[in-house]
Amino acid sequence: MKKLVELNHVTYRYDQRKTDGITNMSLAIKKSECVCLIGPSGSGKSTTAKLIAELIHPQEGSVKFFENVKTAYVPQNTQLPEDKTVMEYLLDSLSYLDDDEKKETLVRTNLLLLNISNETHSPISAISGGQRQRVIIAAALVQNPNLIILDEPFGHLDEKLRGELMEELFSLFKDQSIACLWVTHETKEALSFSDRIILLNFGVVQQDSSSIEIYQQPTNMFTADFFGKNNSILGKLISVSDNDLLINLFNKEIVIPKPEKFKAKDHQDVLLIIRPENINITNDGDFSGKITTQYFQGAFNLLELVLNNGYHMWMYAPGHIRLNKGEKLKFSIEYSKVYCLDEV
Repeated sequence: MKKLVELNHVTYRYDQRKTDGITNMSLAIKKSECVCLIGPSGSGKSTTAKLIAELIHPQEGSVKFFENVKTAYVPQNTQLPEDKTVMEYLLDSLSYLDDDEKKETLVRTNLLLLNISNETHSPISAISGGQRQRVIIAAALVQNPNLIILDEPFGHLDEKLRGELMEELFSLFKDQSIACLWVTHETKEALSFSDRIILLNFGVVQQDSSSIEIYQQPTNMFTADFFGKNNSILGKLISVSDNDLLINLFNKEIVIPKPEKFKAKDHQDVLLIIRPENINITNDGDFSGKITTQYFQGAFNLLELVLNNGYHMWMYAPGHIRLNKGEKLKFSIEYSKVYCLDEV
């Protein structure tokens, strides 16, 4: 897949005494792919987006654009002119074109794509919040970009409306072969809609992987903890084979998959990443614990168990099962889905 833009060892700092900005960042965005920038506040997400949108320029390193790249940037907050209609506003964004008929056709086409053609001549003051976001996206799409940059423009919408709009927009971008770089702090949305996720912390890339890889195969503890509940359990590495690791976990020998770039040696301590959904209640389970905390979350219960050895573990149970604090449970772990880190 062809590259559209590439950052090479880019640094941009707002204040050299602080961590705001990015440091020595390298990444690429390819044709038609959807890439998500995610991380804590101040991690460099918006800075990266603005560098690619050419709103700011690198202090060190370079941003390279490949041929025929046209970008459109949608900021976090866009003020729309309340005294204009949707058509008037969008025609204004096409002021660089001379052909009035072509401009109007372009506007109508994009309003149709965004399912707001009924509001073509409505005053902006009269349309809903979701429709306003569609108009803002339309103003970007009429520029005919092949890379659209979304700097968290949906944050003020309620969860249901935001989800519906994002599902529609990302599908549209795919259909139109438009690459998308988008900024968010919502992990579930990032995992749902992205081909690739770039996780930042203090302006440094922590991991750049597919959604599945970044969740199931985190490269460090920060990544593992960032994407939802996680059990980080200390184990002892007994031996390493070509494809598997033999681990001592809670005085029981278990076999788990060997990660691609695994460097630990026999008899070293290692850290096991066990997601709550990979722990199952079962009468013949290898382990047991007592419920200390329970959160009902609709389709499932989120449980915290304390084991006899003092470890605390999170797990999920079906929402229809009646459970009580203090109740003892036996459980098993899906060893094929346990991930092992070198770091301790």
